[in-house]
Amino acid sequence: MTRALLPPRSLSERAVVTLLAAAAFVVALNATVMFPLGPFVVAEIGGKVDALGYLGAAYSFAAAVGGFAASFVLDRFDRRTALAGCVCVFTVATGAGALAQDMTSLMAARAAAGIAAGPLWGLLVAIASDVVPMERRGFAISRLVGTYGLALVVGLPLGTLLAAMPGGWRWALAVLAIGGGAISVVTVVAIGPRREHLAEAQARPLSRAWRGVLRLMAGQPSLIAFLLIAASSFSALLVSPNLPVFVMRNTALGPIGLSGVYLLGGLMALAVVPLAGRAIDRIGALPVATGAAVVTTVVLGAAFLAAAPLLPALPILAMVLVMQLVRSSITQGSATRVPLPAERAAFQSLAAAVTNLAQALGAGTAPLLLSIRPDGRLAGMDLVAWYAIAASWTAPLLLMRLETVLRRRAAAPVVEG
Repeated sequence: MTRALLPPRSLSERAVVTLLAAAAFVVALNATVMFPLGPFVVAEIGGKVDALGYLGAAYSFAAAVGGFAASFVLDRFDRRTALAGCVCVFTVATGAGALAQDMTSLMAARAAAGIAAGPLWGLLVAIASDVVPMERRGFAISRLVGTYGLALVVGLPLGTLLAAMPGGWRWALAVLAIGGGAISVVTVVAIGPRREHLAEAQARPLSRAWRGVLRLMAGQPSLIAFLLIAASSFSALLVSPNLPVFVMRNTALGPIGLSGVYLLGGLMALAVVPLAGRAIDRIGALPVATGAAVVTTVVLGAAFLAAAPLLPALPILAMVLVMQLVRSSITQGSATRVPLPAERAAFQSLAAAVTNLAQALGAGTAPLLLSIRPDGRLAGMDLVAWYAIAASWTAPLLLMRLETVLRRRAAAPVVEG
């Protein structure tokens, strides 16, 4: 049993995780809100529809850079202080997007938000790992990841509604900056100081701390965890950005059906992802990951590989979104076992960098596999599905290896370096 770094007279585990989940929801909403806003942005400030993909890429690559850069210093600060700094940059950058006059300035604002988003997410997971012992951590991490399901339920319909108003996409970003900033400030204030890791982290000179981060990055447990995260993130972004086009061109669902896919997927995720987290705590990540790979194979096969529809399109496509979040919850929760307390923010920032790089790679790879047929239907989703299925089956294999490596590390004598 592991001991959490929960100081005396502090908030309960549940209260802290709830506050962290509220801030995670703001991050998730910021990442998803641009999906419905894109066409309205182009209509007002100009630019090509193709350029909308660069907005997402700018955000993802900037989040990767921010996560990597922050990993060298985050653990030397009170977690709350570091969180407050990230929240300030994130909120201001989101609000700046509402004032953009052209695609270039909007892209710069989104990149600035991304730079803060990487370490911000890393800090949220690190604090949850500090507070919640290993035997309950799967459920805690699933609550953070599950906020993406809530963002699909709330963010996409709300973004579409606001965007339909004159200048609405600007209002959407402004509301997100003000409301999200307020939620995040409440979280920062309420969680209190988080300094329990500092004695160990600050005992090392900064020069040694840099070398320590590099060793952490190159260590075998970290590399396995990063591969685990990368496979899940890559496969998710292979599929999800192309789901709207597939729904509109290859099914009879239409725009209303597309909204239904996201709404149902988000609602199902709110129920299923926490259940997966509890299952991880009770029976372990490996059997849950194996079950998730089986379900993912069936779902992707039914959605994109079957010659004729085997199941109604709306629920099966909603399950595609759900299983992406389930797999993310498994990988993120499993990765929290790798770092020591004084390394958690650094490790989670690096994990955020890996996540965003893999997502950008997945989003960039999919267009190379896809094409539009003469009849207007999207071709190539079967190949995308096979790649995603293969990636889902790497999780059980990598988890088996991670278990072995962590057992060896626990049995080895501690060497100070």
